[in-house]
Amino acid sequence: MTVADALSRAYLPEAKSELDMCDIKAFDLLSVSKQKQTEIAKYTKAELEALYQIIVDGWPDTRDQAPVSTHSFWNSRDELSVMDGIIFKGMRIVIPPSLRPHMLELIHQSHLGIVKCKQRAREVAYWPGMNSQIEETVRNCSKCATFQNKQTPEPLKPSPVPELPYQVVGCDLFDFQSKKYLILVDYFSHYVDVVELKSPSTTSTLEAMKSVFSCHGIPRQLRSDNGPQFTSQQFKSFCRVYDIEHKTSSPNFQSSNGEAERAVQTVKRLWRKADDKYLALLDYRTTPLEGINLSPAQLLMNRRPCNTMPASTKVLKPTAYHDNTVKARMKLNKANQKKHFDQRYSAKELEPLKPTDSVRIMPNNGERQWKPGTVVDRHSCPRSYLVQVGRNLLRRNRRHLRKSTDKANAVELPESDDEFEPQTMDNPPSAQPSPTSETRCPEIDIEPASYVTRSGRTVKCPKRLDL
Repeated sequence: MTVADALSRAYLPEAKSELDMCDIKAFDLLSVSKQKQTEIAKYTKAELEALYQIIVDGWPDTRDQAPVSTHSFWNSRDELSVMDGIIFKGMRIVIPPSLRPHMLELIHQSHLGIVKCKQRAREVAYWPGMNSQIEETVRNCSKCATFQNKQTPEPLKPSPVPELPYQVVGCDLFDFQSKKYLILVDYFSHYVDVVELKSPSTTSTLEAMKSVFSCHGIPRQLRSDNGPQFTSQQFKSFCRVYDIEHKTSSPNFQSSNGEAERAVQTVKRLWRKADDKYLALLDYRTTPLEGINLSPAQLLMNRRPCNTMPASTKVLKPTAYHDNTVKARMKLNKANQKKHFDQRYSAKELEPLKPTDSVRIMPNNGERQWKPGTVVDRHSCPRSYLVQVGRNLLRRNRRHLRKSTDKANAVELPESDDEFEPQTMDNPPSAQPSPTSETRCPEIDIEPASYVTRSGRTVKCPKRLDL
């Protein structure tokens, strides 16, 4: 068999190509209706004519030589193409300016987050600045602002170690076995006092406090939550007479009064397992603290109170401790607690808020909607702000406030007078108007209703004397 070489005139017969040529239309690449495709091509011709023409004719050598309207497409010029009046960037449609607002609505119609909306849009559409416009659309969505997740915790901010024992004291009320108790804990020695209250009134609370202060002395600073016993005028007068600085925690933020909250948890855990509640308290007060090797009683009174365990007389004699060494160990313990807390919860510092900033307030227990508000000013306590919500001025911690936008907050919420907001010393309760005759419902005489049966008989309800 003879095989023709390259110079032979005995060439092989012309073979038919196995590739079939076909026309590809833009409609075949788009999952949209013919009407929508025509609309995109129409607005492309009207608004992106310069870009369309420069893609067909070819791009110049420098950006300055191109029309100004096409400068934003310069970096992606190698990916742009045209087909049937529509501009493509790869397989993504370049959306004309007039259709971009509608496209943003389609992207965010299911109220996905910023990242998901961007991923959804990047598959099918493109225009300069698309990512920033998607971010703005999601941030301005009032429905997304109303239903959000909790914010991550901020880095732990431990309270400073007091200079003297019983200088800073935390207090709180708690219930145990249907009885109300007042708990007082020293921030320096962690010494705990628990007093049963006759009633949950301010008067009963103050009597219990005075009995404890008569034993240990008057603290310089008293920390509490915003319970009605601690925000009443009677309690303010007591602090003024006793020369006590009263600090309250942010509402719904128990961590600001963490020392008292932890003491309540410890006492309840001891009492549930103990036969003698007060003996359990004595054992706790005489047990050395971890990392300090001194008991709360030693830190407060420089002596070991006698308990049920046998001990020599020499051990029970008052002995002084080295103040600087103890404080250094306390600071080291607080630093370790902060380190472990920040690592465990991936804590990060939140951006500080400024007056007039639009925010959303985290819902209380049993609620789901974040309410819109406006920052009025910073509170004197760290990470605490005063926020205007409707006609109410509320105090909230930074973790309970998520930054929003004016557009996202431009919704009308029903103003409810039934909502109760715990008042603080810096947020006194407003005077409530007394009921007058103008606010009473008018008396209306209602005639008894009558009705007609199927047979045509009229039935009238009897008139009874309304006593």
